[in-house]
Amino acid sequence: MSDNPTPAARNRLLICATMLNPVPGYSFWLDFHLRQAALIMVFLDDPAKRPMFEAHAQAGRVLVLDGVGDRSDNTPSAVMRRQMANAQTAVAYALDHGFAWVAALDADELLYDESDGAWRTQENVGQVTFANHEAVPLAHEPENCFAECTLFRVNGRTDFMAYGNGKSAVRVSPGVRAGIHEFHDYVGEHHYAIGPVVLHFPNPSFESWVAKFRNHGGFSNYWWDEPGLPIELQFMLRSRDLIRAADETGEWDEARDYFRSWIPDDEARAKMLAADELRVYSPVTELLRSDPDRLKEALLASLAQRSG
Repeated sequence: MSDNPTPAARNRLLICATMLNPVPGYSFWLDFHLRQAALIMVFLDDPAKRPMFEAHAQAGRVLVLDGVGDRSDNTPSAVMRRQMANAQTAVAYALDHGFAWVAALDADELLYDESDGAWRTQENVGQVTFANHEAVPLAHEPENCFAECTLFRVNGRTDFMAYGNGKSAVRVSPGVRAGIHEFHDYVGEHHYAIGPVVLHFPNPSFESWVAKFRNHGGFSNYWWDEPGLPIELQFMLRSRDLIRAADETGEWDEARDYFRSWIPDDEARAKMLAADELRVYSPVTELLRSDPDRLKEALLASLAQRSG
């Protein structure tokens, strides 16, 4: 590295993610974030899925590693422990290899940033938090949720299925500790981004919802199984109970009705859009604007994954 690196070099971003069960469209996820990040670190919960990522790793900007921890435990708290440990590994790697920023995202999240990373150039800032908006589920199983889910619940203006406290990026420095939604012990101020957001696709379809909560199993009502830390996400607890009951009885009507209640009808959708409780975001359009050839490749790869 030169003695006077360019601003782009000084503000290089590393994005890390723990991949549990890569969704159809994971190729699009990678391609979308390679527009922003100098490197993506993918931590595999299932090392057997490494062949899915080998072609991307060969490009030199995607590093594929086996995740840490007990990967047989898929309760939400156990998954979060692994995510934090993997993000901590990414912070250490960034320090050793000259990356200025680390953002920890999930495989169902896109960092939607039309500012071209302007937030990375702010002086005296150690952490930036992005508001998250949540994709409205579809009534069908999508080929690529990142392309087909374009309607989002706006943070703070309507109920969410999942979390609503955003995700963060940190300017790396010795001693930084990784969390789930934020980092700790960083140097500098904490800013909230204006413009860039995280688009979250937690349950794009009924099928993906069932698969997710089957995978989580019969988790407790408490984070980290500690009675003093109750899980307050009622959708999460209700989903656990409904899917467990449906698997036991074979009766799925109640579960289907509950999931469908989160998909607004045309009248409700129009009212929510007018009240700015819903917004339209199109990651495909954003990628098309920046690189149409790359978009075509990503979508074709996504369709190939689905048909295979």
